[in-house]
Amino acid sequence: MGEAYSENVKILITDDHLVIRHGLSFVIKEFLPMASISGTSSLASTLQYLTNEKVNLLILDINMPGGNSFEMIEMIKEVQPDIKILLFSAYDEEIYGLRYLKTGVNGYLAKNASEKEIQDAVIKVLSKGKYLSDKLQDQMINMSGNKYDGNSLHQLTNRELEIARLLVKGERTSSISEKLSLKLSTVSTHKNRIFEKLKIDNIYGLITEFKFDS
Repeated sequence: MGEAYSENVKILITDDHLVIRHGLSFVIKEFLPMASISGTSSLASTLQYLTNEKVNLLILDINMPGGNSFEMIEMIKEVQPDIKILLFSAYDEEIYGLRYLKTGVNGYLAKNASEKEIQDAVIKVLSKGKYLSDKLQDQMINMSGNKYDGNSLHQLTNRELEIARLLVKGERTSSISEKLSLKLSTVSTHKNRIFEKLKIDNIYGLITEFKFDS
């Protein structure tokens, strides 16, 4: 299992779906039977838990109450700077994987991953501090060779991508302004830039770009 850690590790699973927390915990117990596994369902409860408990590994969903933001990684790191974070998400890995790795997470795992992939990701993050799927490794190689994969969403900044996803989910500009603590005019400016970059003029065009990976 690797020499950089003990199998008796403390793992926190943050996902707002109970069945996912229980299912993932069951899978992990199969190969780390001595692990101590807990669960939280929101960013607020996660930050509170981490304030009181030292955790070796946080397995984190991107889309959850109080989360759905690149900034939440920084918030978590402020509480426990050395914590290892493995994102476990239904969001398109090719769009979000490298972006989140740049924020300081240790790995990105798709929710449709097999049990073998889950084991590989958890063990590699705990023992080596990093997990990259074959898909992300190929993407990094292509980017280093200046090869463009044709996905126009890569043109968006992290903030623009965040706002674009909320628009796709049916959020109004005023709601996004409140949710992200941004001025209404700032959200409108980002929306205009998103449409310009993607060469679209309505929300339907944006939905088509996302192909509803959520």
